[in-house]
Amino acid sequence: MEKKSFGIEVKVGIFVFIGLIILGYMTLRVNKGKVKAKEGYELTVLFDSVSGLVKNSPIQIAGIEVGRVKEIQLKEGRAQVTMTINKGVLVYEDAQAVIKSQGVLGDKYIEISSGKTTATLLKEKGLIGGSRSTMELDDLLAKAMPAMDNISDITKNLGEVLGTPAGKNNLKETFLNIKRTSEDIRTMTLGLSRGEGTMGKLIRDDALYQDMRTTMAGLKDTVSQIQGGQGSIGKLIKDEELYNETKKTITSLQNMAKKIDSGEGTLGKLVNDDSLYKEAKETMANLNQTVKKINQGEGTLGKLVNDDGLYKETKNTLRSVTKATEGLQEQVPVSILGTVIGTIIR
Repeated sequence: MEKKSFGIEVKVGIFVFIGLIILGYMTLRVNKGKVKAKEGYELTVLFDSVSGLVKNSPIQIAGIEVGRVKEIQLKEGRAQVTMTINKGVLVYEDAQAVIKSQGVLGDKYIEISSGKTTATLLKEKGLIGGSRSTMELDDLLAKAMPAMDNISDITKNLGEVLGTPAGKNNLKETFLNIKRTSEDIRTMTLGLSRGEGTMGKLIRDDALYQDMRTTMAGLKDTVSQIQGGQGSIGKLIKDEELYNETKKTITSLQNMAKKIDSGEGTLGKLVNDDSLYKEAKETMANLNQTVKKINQGEGTLGKLVNDDGLYKETKNTLRSVTKATEGLQEQVPVSILGTVIGTIIR
């Protein structure tokens, strides 16, 4: 019995069949073995821009795929993305949705931060409030262009300034000044390290260090003595009796102030007695009127103060008395004058 040989058509058919099987397997691999969408619930989110994001793009939380983009449509000038989230994945009201890129080709996907567990849990048709779109290259270039123009203008201005002979000389002098300053700083530093000059001695002088150490030790002992209640300052700080006396004195002053405020005692009456204030006010008013009258020359005292003629007469009278006294002393001995004056007084 002769064996039947397969024809070329059968071989081609088998090859095509195997190719279809391989193609189907690869398709399943690309779609991660998902022949049909998993059960889940829908959430929506609004973006200012969804450039590059397409239907069936993955949704991830912490780098793990948890759903797919179901639909993208325009709503009030913004892009509304409807997502199907796998059943059992929890998303809270304060969650944030961000469009990101993945892979070499830059495929877009949505990354969701699930939010805090203390927030309200989103359910079917829930809206994720927080969203952020990725910055496109064109936007970055548009924002960078003004900065690049500014840098170009600055470079041009520097070229114009430094390109002239004067600019070159100024730049050369600047570098020379920097070099000289560096050398001066180096020389100063070496001098300090060698103990030269006042600052160098302060840094390198061991005697100064010892003096400071001794001073600090003395201060430490003084503080210890004060804390121990020794000496005048220590007693002032640590003496409880002094504290109690001071407290009593303050209490007494407070009581005295209360009594004065309430009008008790002489000082309290002086402070709080309105009639005394009125009397003092009236007295001051009367004194003011009296002084005013005296200044105007009214009354006897006013005439005495303001009458120049009376002043001159008084002055002349005193002069006459002085002259008479001097003449009397010349004519009568002092003893007789004294006897006469004593007799008069008796």
